[in-house]
Amino acid sequence: FHSVADLAARVPAARVSLEQLAWSGACDAIAGGDRRVALWRLGVATPGRRVPGGTQLALPLELPGSPDGLRQIGAWESLLADYDTTGLSARTHPLALLRPQLPSDVVTSRDLHELPHRAHVRVGGVVVARQRPGTAHGIVFLLIEDEHGTVNLVVKPELYERSRLTVRTEPLVLVEGRLERHPAAGGGVNVLVERIIPLDVADRPLAPVHELGAVQEDERRTLEEEGLGAGDFRAVAPAVMSFAQGRRR
Repeated sequence: FHSVADLAARVPAARVSLEQLAWSGACDAIAGGDRRVALWRLGVATPGRRVPGGTQLALPLELPGSPDGLRQIGAWESLLADYDTTGLSARTHPLALLRPQLPSDVVTSRDLHELPHRAHVRVGGVVVARQRPGTAHGIVFLLIEDEHGTVNLVVKPELYERSRLTVRTEPLVLVEGRLERHPAAGGGVNVLVERIIPLDVADRPLAPVHELGAVQEDERRTLEEEGLGAGDFRAVAPAVMSFAQGRRR
């Protein structure tokens, strides 16, 4: 396709489908590399009209340029758009964008393999799995992912009861705990979690990291009132392996 207008005229798809393509970044190459420009051009493009025997295309007229005041989409907004439309991002990882704003002592999954057994660590990531096996005596296992790999987290029952909402629902978390590397487990790395909080993010500097522990509902509301929760990752985070349905915790 030569342009967004060409795409709109020739593809027999609903406007909402074309908008999803544009918002996912699929039209960047024919819209100057910016998906907001692609969306704007789709809004003024004339789609083809179905007629007996085929599709009647509009005249191939050049669309006017986008408004000068149209703000270019930011890196975080692009990532949210990727997750909103496809459930993933092939361009970057949330933690790669957030890393410069995290506390300096937060290590990566790659760093954990160089640290000694029982080291005190802080690590953050996207939650990709949650499990609470019936045979684990109330222990919850989380699997989080950063830009370099995954980390296994072990949450004891007493911490789970204190931070239940964060453990069960937050897609982005920051944890503090002890690194475990037992030779009997083949050198596998786990973090025995002592504290866990959500990472509240938006397309602006990272929301203040509260005292490590459960974040209360009034604190959440304060963040939202200040605009820190608008368009954040919670709204677009993909579903994860979670607790068995029908079991109450």
